[in-house]
Amino acid sequence: MHSKKIVVFSLIAFIFANTAIAQNKSRLHKILASGELRVGTTGDWNPMTVRDPASNSYKGFDIDVMTELAKDMGVKLKFVPTEWKTLINGIMADKYDISTSASVTPQRIRTVGFTKSYYQVSTVPLTLKKNLAK
Repeated sequence: MHSKKIVVFSLIAFIFANTAIAQNKSRLHKILASGELRVGTTGDWNPMTVRDPASNSYKGFDIDVMTELAKDMGVKLKFVPTEWKTLINGIMADKYDISTSASVTPQRIRTVGFTKSYYQVSTVPLTLKKNLAK
């Protein structure tokens, strides 16, 4: 009899938990309901995201990608200025919905989701031609 009570209690808890989860809207649902995609961007990483202080507008590859994403979703696009050190915190604090150009680290993947990369950045050593033999 005791084990039946545990099973029934577990089922009730499972149903309530799933109902609560189902009632929470995903970030996608919130974006579509608000009609606005808020993108956190630093505006200081050329050619990915560059802010023009004179016009307070952004340009760059990440900006183009986010513009097309908002267009495909049928929502307005709003760029939210942020800094590298608060890029992830801004998502967690609901200051913006998505960010760009964030590198994947073990610490970050514990708190936010990442898409597959749409752009690969490589680092290569550079030197003056006169130093090639060295």
